[in-house]
Amino acid sequence: DKGLTPTEEMVLITQSKKELQQIMSNYVGVFRSDLRLYRALNRLKTLYDETEQLYRKSKIFREICELLNSINISYLVIKMAIERKESRGLHYNTNYPEKLPLKY
Repeated sequence: DKGLTPTEEMVLITQSKKELQQIMSNYVGVFRSDLRLYRALNRLKTLYDETEQLYRKSKIFREICELLNSINISYLVIKMAIERKESRGLHYNTNYPEKLPLKY
């Protein structure tokens, strides 16, 4: 960690966690649409870039690692939700309202 500084801006990490929760709740919740999913993906990209920049210039500590992991998991959830072209169970997409038959 030579040349890195301790993160004194914990408010940035706290705010980013809240923002991530809002993105996932508002855009990727049970009731979603393609427009919301793509908007979430764009917002997540910005959040990732900001967090990665902070991560690179500060000493590693638990909160920033948890935030990066949460962002990565959120990315996977959003990408898989975009790929799903059906409404199934608790996941309703307004662009695909009809339930497709199960394939065995």
